[in-house]
Amino acid sequence: MRRARLATLRTAVLVAAGFVALRVVYRLVFGGGDGDGILLVALPRVPLAGPFAPIVLFGPITTGGIVSAALGALPFAALIVAIALVGVVVDLRLLLTRGAVRGPIRSVARTLVIAWSTFPALRDSVLRVRVARELRGERSLASLIVPVLEQTVERAIALGASMEVRGFAAARRPEPDCEHPVIMTDAALGFDGSWLLEAVDLDLAPGTLTLVTGPTGSGKSTLLHAMSGLFQHHVGGAQDGAITVGGADRISTPPRETAGFVGVVSQSVRLSFVAATVEEELGFALAIRGVAPSIVRARSVEVAAELGIPQLLDRDIAVLSAGEACLVALGAALVCRPVLLIVDEPLADLDTAARERVVGVLDRLAHEAGVCVVVAEHALAEWGEVADARLELAEGEVRQADCPAGAPHRAASTPAVAGGLEPTARIVGLTVAYGQNVVVDDVGFDLRVGEVVALTGPNGAGKSSLLQAVARPTGCETVVIGGVDVGAVRRRTRRTRRQAVALVPEAFDDLLFATTVATECRRADRGAGSGAAAPGTARTFLAFLGITDPADARRLLDRHPRDLSAGQRLCLVIAIQSSARPQVLLIDEPTRGLDAAARALVGEALLRAAADGAAVMVATHDRDFAARFASRTLELSAGRIRVPAQTDAS
Repeated sequence: MRRARLATLRTAVLVAAGFVALRVVYRLVFGGGDGDGILLVALPRVPLAGPFAPIVLFGPITTGGIVSAALGALPFAALIVAIALVGVVVDLRLLLTRGAVRGPIRSVARTLVIAWSTFPALRDSVLRVRVARELRGERSLASLIVPVLEQTVERAIALGASMEVRGFAAARRPEPDCEHPVIMTDAALGFDGSWLLEAVDLDLAPGTLTLVTGPTGSGKSTLLHAMSGLFQHHVGGAQDGAITVGGADRISTPPRETAGFVGVVSQSVRLSFVAATVEEELGFALAIRGVAPSIVRARSVEVAAELGIPQLLDRDIAVLSAGEACLVALGAALVCRPVLLIVDEPLADLDTAARERVVGVLDRLAHEAGVCVVVAEHALAEWGEVADARLELAEGEVRQADCPAGAPHRAASTPAVAGGLEPTARIVGLTVAYGQNVVVDDVGFDLRVGEVVALTGPNGAGKSSLLQAVARPTGCETVVIGGVDVGAVRRRTRRTRRQAVALVPEAFDDLLFATTVATECRRADRGAGSGAAAPGTARTFLAFLGITDPADARRLLDRHPRDLSAGQRLCLVIAIQSSARPQVLLIDEPTRGLDAAARALVGEALLRAAADGAAVMVATHDRDFAARFASRTLELSAGRIRVPAQTDAS
């Protein structure tokens, strides 16, 4: 915990220094820096006209004026550092948490806790967006603003929801009716009088595992949030009919008051983490209730043992693999021994082994511990033998459906690749290390025009690190594409790099900077340069989606990128990254969180990109997707590449 507080102190010092610098710049721009000392620059004063007549820009700049401006900013900067220094000694979040339960400052304390916990994420957002700017070839600093703000707001909302469902600031904690975990009677859910789901009747029993399925946008998360109470009390949804969870009426009972018997695992578990280490994350719900530290520690150790992750207790949350993060999130939801456990798409980021492990844990919780488990999921085959019931959401209705059977992996037609073609890309001796940990060890392979190559491997194998190293090589003669040594190309020559290789990272939303789809496409076209032979980015995007009607196209292009479905947003980013006609296109985990229709849409987009002259490499856990769309498969294991044995899946 002390490491996390010291990290916060470092960030606070940087923010304080930045505030002083901005204050000096503000003073120099608005009125100049006139004062005692040496005259540095004699800029003319520029008075503004009209309603801005009182404002004067620029003016003489002296050493005394700069010092005066800096001194004027020091009190506030010192306050920022002082609060962070206190935070090194005292757990301010815990102190504010206690003040958020009752008393005159509880509303302010709640806000401050979330703001304090969100603060470290701001630096991470800036670093992520800087990488995204490089991947897109953006140069403008202004391009940082929209994604950083959006990511910070997204983190704050997720953090607020996570604290709410764990009991943060709960004033009372009702006893649950363990025999009736979920009852919905003629329930309707929607926003502003428009119902997304109607006539929902459910009666879920303890000791059962219920699977909630349906296409993207059908209302799976809405149904789960209605059970947790986030829908009614956190996102402003409207409910009609009756919903009781453990005997508590959802309209009148906020999630924080049912946190003792309702556990929630969100879809984006990393955004919902509230602590710095695994042990603190597991024990958070008990700690904020004032439970003795020794009991919190004992219960955290117990939960970790139940999930088979005792070795992770001292681990930093930020370095967990996807499978480890999912298990930790499950543990945090189980620490209070819930009657109802709600899990939103737990398998989206996981490899085969991790999927089997998570399904096994949920199976035991339902059928051995007697918990009512509700899981929303797109991947159905893994649940065939453990689900007791399946709810299919379609056209605003919740229907009972047959439980899934373990389906065989399908093979489908893949693009033919001429074996005699010379490789367009040669990767030789590529190594990636973080400190003493080598994650990619002397890897080499070739890529050819027109093929789609699937890169598989377990969580933590280094697939994302490998794609990043190919897209942004730091050494020479390790990545050669079209005869160009990409590592030798200066980073400032971004257009040249983007014509060689483009990457769509797993967090592909980081590459969206504008407020309309049309603006995103125009920016991509400008970044590609007038000499690029590619069709317009908007035209490519519309072709990916199969949209030919001009009216439909205009409506889509006028929308905010974040309002598109996940599959549409990913196709937009692929179109953006294809705008410079890269010879190699890399995609990291393209099927994460997508339903079958969206996966097919993205797969066809990748085939189109390959047909247009790119060599496409896809890092994926989705074996069905790889079998259907990839020409061949490479597996990364223990830092090394191997070619897996080909099996006839037909």
